[in-house]
Amino acid sequence: MEPKVKSRGKLAYKFLFWFLAVSLAPMWFVGWHLIGISQETLRSESLRNQQATASGFAETVSNFVSRFRTALSITARLEGFAGMDRAQQERDLNRVMQQNPEFLELAVADARGREVVRMGRYRTAELPLRDFFDQLPFTAAMKGQDYAGGLARFQGLYPMLTLAVPIPGGPNDPPKGILLGQVSLSGVSQLLKDEFPDKSRGEAAVVAGDARDFFLVAHSDPGLAYGTGAGLPPEVGKAILTQTAKRGGGEIELENRRRVLGAFAEVRETGWIVYVQQPIENAYLAATRMRQQVIQVLLWVVVITLLLSLAIASHITQPIRVLQQAAEHLSAGRFEDLPEMALTNDEIGDLAQSFIHMSDSLKEKTGELLHAKEELTKYG
Repeated sequence: MEPKVKSRGKLAYKFLFWFLAVSLAPMWFVGWHLIGISQETLRSESLRNQQATASGFAETVSNFVSRFRTALSITARLEGFAGMDRAQQERDLNRVMQQNPEFLELAVADARGREVVRMGRYRTAELPLRDFFDQLPFTAAMKGQDYAGGLARFQGLYPMLTLAVPIPGGPNDPPKGILLGQVSLSGVSQLLKDEFPDKSRGEAAVVAGDARDFFLVAHSDPGLAYGTGAGLPPEVGKAILTQTAKRGGGEIELENRRRVLGAFAEVRETGWIVYVQQPIENAYLAATRMRQQVIQVLLWVVVITLLLSLAIASHITQPIRVLQQAAEHLSAGRFEDLPEMALTNDEIGDLAQSFIHMSDSLKEKTGELLHAKEELTKYG
């Protein structure tokens, strides 16, 4: 029984394997590492953009409040307020309300906290005058400070802010009273809605208070900011209202296991917090697209490398295949029917040259043996 011949792999496949191993393995390692770096960079950039958006809104909200506080301060320095002329004050307040439709109510109180003038936008019936003496807006303004606070809901629905400024007295005299205004904050919700019209792609809100009891000042979906039941998911409130930093952000997992990228920034002087969020898939859209494009490029590189490796392996092994065919012809004794071998200037060319010399020598020795056989046959 003949021994079983050990199966040998084709040389071209071995060349192909090592070409791919040497070229693709490092490329995939470096490519995957670069993908990780780029993903981290793009995600960090997305968070920075989110924080910049929150800071921009915080500045906008601060300017919104400052605009009406400035309007009150300018009005409080008019001649009618310096002389506490009630008729002139009513004319001035009426003009201010016409120029600023956000004012829901304007009122003037004297130095003892008693209301002397009131103008309301929606109130038609005459209401009794109020006493502000023990209220925070009055005490703060009488100390010469501007007041912004007292968040409440107008008619139980619409968020509004109370502002108060002192009515200046003489150079060394205390204030003659205060000018108080209640401002609708619905315009802030409209500003947020203009930036985030599609709730599925992002949301923004302005909140005040702490994690246990916070007031929703405004929201990009205005309906959420109207009504006493308005609020944010508790995990969002906990994430942004327990921070000590003035700005920040990161990923937040909501109750429904949906993840969002959120960022917050504090509003100057009021202490309110502006919060913006986007679904993770939207926030990291650039990173996802980049990863897909890099993977596509790597796959194309693999295909091209594979084709080039096949071509190179075939080119290298072609002379060896010719030598193999020539050896088969020699083993069959066909010395005149050898294939043409290219004598390249390399080791394979040297091998072909040696094979030609060997075949010529073998042909000569075979001829001598045949001649000797004929002679022996004669003599035999």
